[in-house]
Amino acid sequence: MKIRMKRFHSRLITKAFPCLRCGAKTVTFLFWATLYVIVMKMTILKSSGNTAVKDWSVPDNYTKWLMQGPVLGEDEEPASSNNDWLEPDNATITELEQRVAKVQEVCHSQSLPTQIINSKEFFVDHAHNIVWCNIFKAASTSWLYNFNILGGYDKKFLARTRHTPLMLARKKYPRPSEEELKDAVNTPGVVSLLVVREPFVRLLSAYRDKLENITPPYYRKLARAIVAAHREAATKVLGTIKSFGPTFYEFVAYLIKKHASGDVTLDEHWAPYYKFCTPCAANFTVIAKVETLSRDSAYVVHQLGLGHILGRRVTNRRMRLRTVMNKSRDGKNTSALLKYYFGQLDEEMLDKLLEIYGIDFEMFGYKSDIYRRYVRK
Repeated sequence: MKIRMKRFHSRLITKAFPCLRCGAKTVTFLFWATLYVIVMKMTILKSSGNTAVKDWSVPDNYTKWLMQGPVLGEDEEPASSNNDWLEPDNATITELEQRVAKVQEVCHSQSLPTQIINSKEFFVDHAHNIVWCNIFKAASTSWLYNFNILGGYDKKFLARTRHTPLMLARKKYPRPSEEELKDAVNTPGVVSLLVVREPFVRLLSAYRDKLENITPPYYRKLARAIVAAHREAATKVLGTIKSFGPTFYEFVAYLIKKHASGDVTLDEHWAPYYKFCTPCAANFTVIAKVETLSRDSAYVVHQLGLGHILGRRVTNRRMRLRTVMNKSRDGKNTSALLKYYFGQLDEEMLDKLLEIYGIDFEMFGYKSDIYRRYVRK
């Protein structure tokens, strides 16, 4: 009997030990897996979750587009704490009417009514009765987002997609023909929208973003060409130049030379508004400005009854983040940046630059006199 018990005990140990060892490995694996999940939730997943819970009106994938490139100080009016599309007051309506009248006045005074319409950057939404000309560096991201929502994209999809806002919008709104665009803007009830920005602020923003430092691949060839053509002259004026990209002096010299040669084809990021969106031919019904974008956009939304589709308005919160980052890096506000860069120019260069952009200043009610204080005497 004792021998049988010993044999049983021996077999039990022999068979149980591998099971116990396997069980121990399983428990160890489960322990570390659970610990890994807890750590992920407390760090990476927690931060992602917080971003989703916060009241960001612009979805996550738009962050990189809003954060691209340096910006200039206070580009927009302060964001209201109320994120609803507020109904425009009489003062706003009157100002918008005056802007349209001013554009038409300048079109006639500059003999531009016969201007050929440029339909390249227009978006025509027949379903919602809105036409918009996309000017880069002038609130283009905000209205691309609006058009993507109007085009039927889900906000959750927009938050996770890797496609650019412009690419998504063009899938829904292909470039219209000249005939289609003229028909749309002349249809009663259609709102044709143009958003502009102080011309030289936009010009400087485009220069800093595309040419100054880390040049995007598309602009590297242009940057090298500008430096090769104008570095010698710039060095005589500015002294030793350490940057590989063109200085603002060189960039403006390039624009002046291009204009003087009769070449009117300028890059879309710094082409004059009156040539790029041809307002004398398109007859815009609303001229919005980046400086008053919130209330101007609210007017358009109310006019067309789009509030229920767009939801709460896009806030400037992430634009504020860009502003804070820019100021912490440069230590300067918009005025200081303008003084620094335009301080590289002289009055003759400023006069020639205004030959290119002067109509934009006049047409959209901006003042250029302040730049006389910034340039070298």
